[in-house]
Amino acid sequence: MDNKQLFAGFHNEEQWNEALHDQNNHLQETYGIEPFEIKEAEVPSMNEQALEAMTFMNEIADCLKSGVKHHDSRVRTLICNHLAFMKEHGHSISAEDYVVQTRFFLSDDFHLAMLEGKQTGLAYYLAAAAEAYIES
Repeated sequence: MDNKQLFAGFHNEEQWNEALHDQNNHLQETYGIEPFEIKEAEVPSMNEQALEAMTFMNEIADCLKSGVKHHDSRVRTLICNHLAFMKEHGHSISAEDYVVQTRFFLSDDFHLAMLEGKQTGLAYYLAAAAEAYIES
């Protein structure tokens, strides 16, 4: 089954808010960050962004599993395309900001477990790839 068939998205804001429940609780309890809430008008955009994020992470995990080095041009291209997609969708994150985000993933138990649960070493590989990206 390809990613488009696997990822069905959510139909309304209630489904999105339910899916974000555990992450929202973690962020609020650990860092005092107010919960994210999705509005109905944002649902199609959120689905598109979630699908892209899932596809990106699957491709990064595949590179790791296949033995592609974190500084390989394929990995740099994936990161470049991911950051461009995010910028096009209102998240103007610089390459440097992305490095900070991937370092956060290493220090935060919730995100570290999520990435490492997908593929052992993924969080560390992603952080190293982000570092290599800004060096290129």
